[in-house]
Amino acid sequence: MPIRTHIKELNKSWVCDHLCNVTDIETQNAAWVLVQEPGFIGFGVVQSKDIWWPPYKQSDWEPDWQLTSDLRLFGEKGEWHVWRDWDGKHYARLFELRNINENDALTEYHALWGTRVECGKSSWIKLVEDRGAEIWIPPVKELSLTDNDLPLRLKIKQVIGYDDKGDNSSHLAGIVDAALVALVDQSCKKVLDPSCSELKQAEGTVDCSNEDSPDTNSDS
Repeated sequence: MPIRTHIKELNKSWVCDHLCNVTDIETQNAAWVLVQEPGFIGFGVVQSKDIWWPPYKQSDWEPDWQLTSDLRLFGEKGEWHVWRDWDGKHYARLFELRNINENDALTEYHALWGTRVECGKSSWIKLVEDRGAEIWIPPVKELSLTDNDLPLRLKIKQVIGYDDKGDNSSHLAGIVDAALVALVDQSCKKVLDPSCSELKQAEGTVDCSNEDSPDTNSDS
């Protein structure tokens, strides 16, 4: 089991400083982060010195780090999971994929909300639902999502453990940890990952009325 650690102060510097644990910064140079806080649930692109957020946020915007309830920084090497516990403090654990025995792991896919694509491949990709929910996916090279690719799914790696400690142990198997490892399309085949992010486009503000947005009103 990964060991949890207490974070004295969760902030942008902490996230950027731990990038090297989840990706090879010499070759990939980026990872994705999924953040939940009172005013925002969504993705960001993390580099060694900065984090790029969706274009509808102002350029100097940051999450309310103190009130962030859940954060998952993930790449091809693993995931940092940060959570705000009942005592109001933040704790974290590092999940390293190289240490996982595939015989003791399960893969699950959790559907992400979004039934319609509103932005094309040259910008952040906006997924929306008729009831008003929306989420932005970082720009990915040569990716063209359509409504037929939805819902996107979070690929989750779950670790199986056993209750074998103590006199009253049941020796039953159960899920003892889970990590976010990728984002895929509804068929679970097309993988969206940070190594394909177009960071130059993530840096700037993008107008979502761009011409290459899929035509969701087409009858064809």
